[in-house]
Amino acid sequence: MLGKGAILVVFGFILAFSSFQVKMNGNVLATSNNFNDQYMSSLIHETALSAINLAINKVWADSTHAASYLLVTNACSSQTDISMLGLDTVKVKVKTWGYLYSDDFSTTVKQSDSISAYFAYNMPISRYFWFTNDENGVYWLTGDSVWGPVHTNGVLKTSGAPVFFSKVSAQLGINPDPFSSSAEFHGGWEVGMSNDIPTDMSYIISAATLGNGGAAANTKSLYDLPMELDFQADGSVIRTVQGNPPDTVQVSFIAPEGAIYSTADIRVKGTFNGEVTFLTTTNIWIDDDLVYADNPLSNPASDDILGLVALNNVYVTDNAANNADIHIQACIMATNGSFTAQNWSSRPVSGYLNMTGSIVQKERGAVGQFSGGSIVSGFSKRYRFDSRLHDLSPPNYPFIKSLRLVCWWE
Repeated sequence: MLGKGAILVVFGFILAFSSFQVKMNGNVLATSNNFNDQYMSSLIHETALSAINLAINKVWADSTHAASYLLVTNACSSQTDISMLGLDTVKVKVKTWGYLYSDDFSTTVKQSDSISAYFAYNMPISRYFWFTNDENGVYWLTGDSVWGPVHTNGVLKTSGAPVFFSKVSAQLGINPDPFSSSAEFHGGWEVGMSNDIPTDMSYIISAATLGNGGAAANTKSLYDLPMELDFQADGSVIRTVQGNPPDTVQVSFIAPEGAIYSTADIRVKGTFNGEVTFLTTTNIWIDDDLVYADNPLSNPASDDILGLVALNNVYVTDNAANNADIHIQACIMATNGSFTAQNWSSRPVSGYLNMTGSIVQKERGAVGQFSGGSIVSGFSKRYRFDSRLHDLSPPNYPFIKSLRLVCWWE
């Protein structure tokens, strides 16, 4: 009996260990399959990333707007398609696939992955806090703190330790060299980069013409006479057109398409409520405080946004109202001139020019005069970038050609 029992015990152990071995082999096989599956998924994804980066290089470096081709690498195939969406947006899409054997090696299993990216060429120039064609020899000084992107096509000069929190670019260089100066460039810097101030105002003119809707000149969105605008917090404006008595109208009525176009001077002040870009072929004068009804400094969700575009100059008027500080909230652009204070070298010391928004000008304009480190005429500056301008711009605002990533999906 002991012999038979021993044989049964041995057979029991053999059966148990055999079952265990089968399970172990199954686990090993499953682990191997999982590893192969994960490896192939990673390989396909990395190949897709390589393919879309090659395609983006074609868009970026070669200005490719339309292409379709197959790329085979790492035992994976990538179908790449580059196409234009409208006049401004480029879409790049990559679909990559590869094959794995099934568990019994009888068939192959297809795995795939895709990545899409959208790029836009037209960037509102209001994304720059400061943009000049020529700095006009003026220095950025100790005490200047700049929160938004800065660009000049000239030489950017610093003295002391101004602080730049966003990227600074200057076509003709930065003096002194950032490596040896005391200026702080927290957002980095670049030299040799050139951007032209926009001259195409057709978007504003077209929107104003459409919004005018056939109305008589100087009554709605199109003007050829000088006018004064005193904005009210409720969204209305007291409008005075030369030769006519003042009237009160809603901003949304006279600018239904978010644009007003004039061939004469425009004078502005008050509390602005709405979204409008003003364009004049001459000058814009800021006669008193010009602020938003919903202050973006206290409410970043404010939807009030104002664009002031003059083909000549934008002036801070020399008057009693502006001789004891002035507050301006707007995106300002002087295409062929400057943003400057009228009589900056002879007007009395006028306190601070508190500016929130963005400034674009052909030549850097002066707002005050210093001697021995002290202000002797005009304004001291307190300029601040409106952080909403990273994503928001006044309607129909001029733009520059600058390729940028809009979105990316994996």
